[in-house]
Amino acid sequence: MTRRKWRGSALAGPCAGLVALSLTSTGARAEDGAPPRWQIDVKAAYVVLGASGARATGGIMPSVTGMRRWPLGDAVDIGLGADVGLFGLGGDARWLGFLGGPAASTRVTPFRVPVSLDLTARLDFGRIPVCNAWGLCLRYLGFFPAVEGGAAYLSTQHVAIVATCGVRFIRTLAWSGVSVEPAAAGRISW
Repeated sequence: MTRRKWRGSALAGPCAGLVALSLTSTGARAEDGAPPRWQIDVKAAYVVLGASGARATGGIMPSVTGMRRWPLGDAVDIGLGADVGLFGLGGDARWLGFLGGPAASTRVTPFRVPVSLDLTARLDFGRIPVCNAWGLCLRYLGFFPAVEGGAAYLSTQHVAIVATCGVRFIRTLAWSGVSVEPAAAGRISW
């Protein structure tokens, strides 16, 4: 009986050592001023697609973006990742839209203040419902690229509040145009 307890303790020792080592290396990296390498943004955007007025589709679009970041200098870094979002929630399923795809961004932190400026390009693939001014309402599958600019206030090195405004380019048979998408997000980096 004593022998089994000893084996369990022998296995717990190396596991506890590995956990302590991983926490120590993470803490050391954060303390030495190294920038976080990963980030996740949880965002709520307001999307309006199609002809204005009663025929517009869209709505609140919650989305999640994950990125891997690489520093290019003291104040500039780039990131590559992906995003996914849904809009039209709470309504009829035929008005549900989804967008997702790769994203690339550049971030600049000017003047050594806790504010960063971001520029992100997205090549989203998805399904969007669009109506034109004459009442033709269709759902389209395709690529819908977007460009987004934003500013983030870094409350700590790992948490930020972000305000963005994006422009999505839509070209369909029912309607072609630009969707302007203001948004607010929370960001966690590590």
